[in-house]
Amino acid sequence: HPYWYAHVIRIFHLMVCDYSVGSNFGEPQRMDVLFVHWFGRDTTRAVGVSARQLYQVRFLANDDTESFNFLDPNHVIQGVHLIPAFAYGHTDEYLGPSFVHSEEDSDLDWLEQPRVIMLSTKYVHRFVDWDMFMHFRGGGLGHEVPREWDSYLQSDCQAVQEENETFDVEKEEGDERGIESNGSEEEEEEEGEE
Repeated sequence: HPYWYAHVIRIFHLMVCDYSVGSNFGEPQRMDVLFVHWFGRDTTRAVGVSARQLYQVRFLANDDTESFNFLDPNHVIQGVHLIPAFAYGHTDEYLGPSFVHSEEDSDLDWLEQPRVIMLSTKYVHRFVDWDMFMHFRGGGLGHEVPREWDSYLQSDCQAVQEENETFDVEKEEGDERGIESNGSEEEEEEEGEE
């Protein structure tokens, strides 16, 4: 899976002076940074188009030194819609009261399976719009993804297309579009009778 996910907590616009050796500027320069809480992918389940399951992400543990970090906004591809795993309820057990939570969350995270997974789980909604879908499908115009990831994403979709049934579509009189069917036995019998 080619993407990392993070919850943007704050956006900072800083004026920075770089006094390191070889630096070309001692004058203040604007630097934008994002303060983020990273998500880790849930790898305990089959996900993706072939599995017919949305990708799942969870907050990294609060005591993980990499769970909060600063990020260059130029590394962000696109915002994504995350759906909380409502079925499992929510908890304050893992992050606790923090400025990271929005006020309406009341310092609570959505919980996945409490006996196994101790972190919040959210589903990555890949069908929000066509652009988002193509990021997960692969092959989108202008999407800068390495060729091997693009091939992986497309093969993941291809597996489902091959598994799914196709249905006969009868051509109406005067319909010149030439819609093809899947070549069922019924169609073969009709061709044999003519």
